[in-house]
Amino acid sequence: MRHGETEYNRADVFRGRVDLPLNDRGRAQARAVADYLSGITFESFYSSPLLRSMQTAGAIAEPHGGEVHPNDYFIDVDYGQWSGKSIDEIRDTWPREFAIWADSPEMAAFPGGEAVKDVRERLYEGLAWLSREHAGTVLLVGHKLINRIMLCIVLGLPTSGIWRVEQSNGAINFISHGERGWLLRRMNDTSHLRGLESNEQQT
Repeated sequence: MRHGETEYNRADVFRGRVDLPLNDRGRAQARAVADYLSGITFESFYSSPLLRSMQTAGAIAEPHGGEVHPNDYFIDVDYGQWSGKSIDEIRDTWPREFAIWADSPEMAAFPGGEAVKDVRERLYEGLAWLSREHAGTVLLVGHKLINRIMLCIVLGLPTSGIWRVEQSNGAINFISHGERGWLLRRMNDTSHLRGLESNEQQT
């Protein structure tokens, strides 16, 4: 799933490795997810090590008496110099790099940060690790772009497909792994939020 809302989501700026807490709506979203998933037996709980994801995962793990394990495979993208900046600021300061990001995201490399191709590689390795380590149901809390790229991996899509994959704050995806590889069973489920949905754009 994707973590709950933060104030940077409301402001619609690039977050990346900026370590933000959930805001009031984000905490309410996390509680709604916890209620929604209360009937599932989890083998383990994983999260990006960033605070907003750990807080979301903690709210879900708590009723189960579970411990959340931070996992660096799934940390948010390092946006480098774009972190904390709005789309307009980035478009004005790095017009060429922003055009690549908007039109050919698989070719993008964030100034002072990661290349998208490297992000996909670590997420591929992270998903493979999860499938080797666990046969039961696990929770994984990640981030918008992280989840978009993972879902492209699951669907066998190139990274250019990220703009066709939505990931809302507090949204849940159900995927499984078997002999044929990954299977997407449900995507961007927000039915549990009931009026707690975030109003967010593309960052």
